[in-house]
Amino acid sequence: MDAVRISDGRIVVLKRVPKSTYPFEEGLNRFLSMSDPQASDPHNHAVPIYDILQSPLDEDIVLLVMPYLIRIDELKFATVGEAVECFRQLFEGLQFLHHHHIAHLDIHKNNIMMDPTPVFSDIPHPTHSYKSYDFKHSISTRTRTSHPTKYFYIDFGFSWRLPSDDPSPRIGLGVGGDKSVPEYEDRQGRHDPYKVDVYCLGSTIRQYFMDKSYSLEFLRPIITEMVQQDPAQRPSVDKAFEQFEQLRASVSPWTLRSRMVYEDELPLGRLYRGCRHAIRTAFWMATGRPALPTPDA
Repeated sequence: MDAVRISDGRIVVLKRVPKSTYPFEEGLNRFLSMSDPQASDPHNHAVPIYDILQSPLDEDIVLLVMPYLIRIDELKFATVGEAVECFRQLFEGLQFLHHHHIAHLDIHKNNIMMDPTPVFSDIPHPTHSYKSYDFKHSISTRTRTSHPTKYFYIDFGFSWRLPSDDPSPRIGLGVGGDKSVPEYEDRQGRHDPYKVDVYCLGSTIRQYFMDKSYSLEFLRPIITEMVQQDPAQRPSVDKAFEQFEQLRASVSPWTLRSRMVYEDELPLGRLYRGCRHAIRTAFWMATGRPALPTPDA
């Protein structure tokens, strides 16, 4: 549910959380987003929480007050570097969670969001992204290269905070949004939640980005390792992020600046986008825009 904060007119989202169903969600959000040093750490990609309100009508209900964000795929990547920077932030954010002994356990496309403020000329409507929030006029989009944005993990309803002295804990799992997780086939067993997160991040990148574009094949080796059927064969997030950074460093600036080519493009549209991209790239290079559009901390 979206709303407007009276104090400053900021558009926010209210998430209704039944404490009896998701007993850890409020506490985890307070720890990650309302307590320092976590809340101010630039490596933290948990959704910011502005406030937590107790429902006056039901003691079991709290309302999380969050920024207005949009889904990660609401705007296509213009360049390979934009996609790589997005994935870098997601690896960084997952590493941050695991270093604080938190397993998300429900990573999938709908639980990864981005800040729309840099890339839209106005706040988009929740269901019609080409219209303004008040639905009074059309809005335009900007590339992430010219206006870098930040990505966030949301929805910590399935998440666990785990013992700090156990690097490979075992817990029972609920079934998250990514139904392909191999561990879900053994519903009665106990599994390593960190390896589930690694699988889900790799699966999300593979299913929604790599398999829909010709431009990301250089990431195939690390993603293949992350989605191994055997959890023991998957890397930790530290190892996966290290391998990702090595791959990223091996990619030339020209490749990072190249256009993100999607498989569903028609030939004529591909030609037009290629010409437009060449002009934009020349401008970005002339004005010193980096190939990896990292937002300010």
